[in-house]
This record gives sequence, structure tokens and C-alpha cells, in this order.
Amino acid sequence: MKAPPIAPQTARDRFDVYRFFNGMSEEAKAGLDSHYTRTPLVKTFLLEHVAARRGRVPRSPADILQGLGAETQPLDDEFHEVRVWENRDGESRPQRRTVGYVERYSERFFAYYTADGANEAKRLVERWVARSPDLDCTWFTSHFLHTLWNRDVSERGDDRFGKLIFRHESVFDMPTDEVLAIENDDTEEPADEDLDEDRPDLERRTVRSEIKDRIGPIRKVLEKLQDTYVPLNSLYGLRIPSAVGRGSHDLYQEGRITNRADTFEDHRNMVRYLYRTYRTVLEHTEQSAWFAFEQHHPGASTRTSHKGVPLIIEFKEPLSAATFERWISLAFRKRNVFRLWGNPIYLGPTKVHVYGADRHLWQPINLEMTKSRLVAVLPKGTCGNTFHRLVANVQRYVCPKVEVWLGETPFRELMESVGPAEPSGDAVPALNRSRD
Repeated sequence: MKAPPIAPQTARDRFDVYRFFNGMSEEAKAGLDSHYTRTPLVKTFLLEHVAARRGRVPRSPADILQGLGAETQPLDDEFHEVRVWENRDGESRPQRRTVGYVERYSERFFAYYTADGANEAKRLVERWVARSPDLDCTWFTSHFLHTLWNRDVSERGDDRFGKLIFRHESVFDMPTDEVLAIENDDTEEPADEDLDEDRPDLERRTVRSEIKDRIGPIRKVLEKLQDTYVPLNSLYGLRIPSAVGRGSHDLYQEGRITNRADTFEDHRNMVRYLYRTYRTVLEHTEQSAWFAFEQHHPGASTRTSHKGVPLIIEFKEPLSAATFERWISLAFRKRNVFRLWGNPIYLGPTKVHVYGADRHLWQPINLEMTKSRLVAVLPKGTCGNTFHRLVANVQRYVCPKVEVWLGETPFRELMESVGPAEPSGDAVPALNRSRD
């Protein structure tokens, strides 16, 4: 049976795309309810560029993607169709196909909408991010997701169903060649992996768990579970029930949002709500960091001073010497989850200093790494998502439970002082509007 199309064949404007995705969402929700999902789910990836106030000239998403080999077709000034050349289903030569649409929310944030499969869409976006210093994911740290759960999701009704996803992989506990194999593995784990007795069973801590239940019971036991089992502090994903209709939306740490509601309007409104919440937290992070910097170094220039605000990540479970050594040997490879570059300088068996750079915008960063903590000194003007990416990846791959400070301010306080944005009121406009 031929697979259903994932994009309108002749979209004349963004409203054609909205209507198409709206129809897909309705069919996909019906499939989810009947346990048969022939129609793919619509997904959105929130991507970050750079703001003009960071001292750089922002580029349009079309300009960035064209530099990455994608072709874009404008449907209006802020909304573009995205096409790539690729082989699918044993095709003998590459075909040009529409993979999704990009909408610019602001000079700093873009949304990429697609109905491609989760693996294909994730690989494409990761390839864009890896190849372009102008792009990065929006990083929803565990601290951020916990705040969103406490301040919003857990208040959406005790009888609504929710889901929390936990991920921690102590990859640096393994031999180097096995770490490299995992870093290069783009596939998602099968749902029944525990039933496959013939799969290699690597001796390391691996937590891929989820709690799916009504919100009330989850709220009652979550804190006790996290106190009892440390890896459950590494929150990777969160299901957010729809505030206006049936279904929900799944938010993942790297800024991917999957629509499980029955309308695209609902999905886009949720995405814009999360975008505004993330933007507010990011701006608050930057303001707090540079206010602290000015308090301690008034008048310092980023051109003449290597000083900056410290991001301190304290591990609640110190690393072994062997794990620390593997972490240092792999953390600055060309392809690494931290997206950092640098040359480690050993100051002791378990103490390293790095004069490095963040591959997003190639901003300088100085690091001190020990078996008990990571201290990153970030110069004034560093893009705030560097803070969030470091914290997110340390919790997922190094230590699941951490205490974090930005200067003298606890990171958790920064999240809680902002909280979620107000629910979106900017619904998809005039969905049924005539094109005439």
C-alpha cells in the first residue's frame, strides 16, 4: 500500500499547509485512538539562531538552509517550503522531495514543521545543526521540564493522562570503542528491547524509562521516586495534555514537539507557547548571567578580558578515575554531544582545564573539569543556550542528578522565577480562509 503524502502537492500559501496538516492531525488522532497509525504524526522542531543584540547579523532561515544544501520556496515572507535531494525506498537515484516547512517566529527562533517519520526528521535536523554554527536546538533541560510539570502540566487536571520520559546513559563508563558506536547510532530504541535476549547487553547504567498514568497519581509519587532512584532526576520528555481539545503534545529535550492532538491549530498554539516560555527563560538566563558579570567585573570588555560568569555543575555522584578519563578523551571530538571544541590540559589525575569554543557561533568558553563538577566560564555575550545545552547533556550522559549555579544563583531558581508563559492566544489565523 502506498504511503500517504506528508506535504500538500501544490501549496500556494501557508494556509494550504495549515489545512493539510489539520487534516493529517485529525486522521492521525483517529488512528491513535483505534491503535492504528497509518497517517504519520506532525512534528515540530524549535531551532535557535542568534539575536542581533548578540553583536551578529541574523540570517534568514532560507539563507541558512540553502547553505546546507536544502532548497526553499517562499510561501510568504516568514514561511518557506523545504526540499532536499535524497534516496528513499531503494530508489536508484536521489529525488527532490518536500520534507517540511520552516516558519520564522523571530530573528532568533525558527520552527520546522514536518510529517516525516521521527527517525528521518530527527536525523535531518541533527545534520543541519551539526553542519551549521548558525543553528542549534532549543534545549529544554530537566530543570526546565520539571518546572513546566510543576507549574503547568500537573495542574491540567488530576484525571488527565500524562507521561514523563527519563533518559540517562552512562556512556563514559564503557570502553572507548563502545562509546563511539553509541554516539554514531541514530536509531531509536525498539519498544520491546527488553524482550530481545540476543541483543548485546553492555555493562553500564542505562535508564530509558517512562511513567504514563493519570496526572494525580504521578504527582503524588514523583518526588519520592526521584529521591529513591537518582537517574529519575534526568527528565528527557514530557507529555502535555491539550488545554482546548482532545489529545496531547509530546515535548522532548532537544526541542522536538510531536502532535498527538486532533488539530494543527492546537499543535501550533502549543509550539508557540513553548517557544515563548523558552525564550523568556533564555533571556532571563542571559540577563542574570551578565548582571552578575557586571557586578563583579564592571567595565570589563569581552575583547580584553577572559573573565566571565561561571556555570557550575556539581555531580551528586562523583565519577571514577576511569570514567573521568574516557569523558575527557571523548568530550572534544569533532562529533560530540556537547558540541564543544578544545584541547584538554591535565592539571592532575582527575582535573583538567580547557581553553575551548562552543561550536554554536564559535564562542569562546573556558572549562575546568573534575570528577565532582564542571565549571564553565562563559564570556559576556555568550548565547544563553550554551548554558542549557551543557546542563542537559551532563545530566543525560555524565551524572543524572546535579546541582547547578549560574554565578551565585541556583539554576533551578532561574527556571522557577520565570515559569511558563501565558497560554497562547494566537491561534492559526483564518484556517478556512478562501485563497481568493
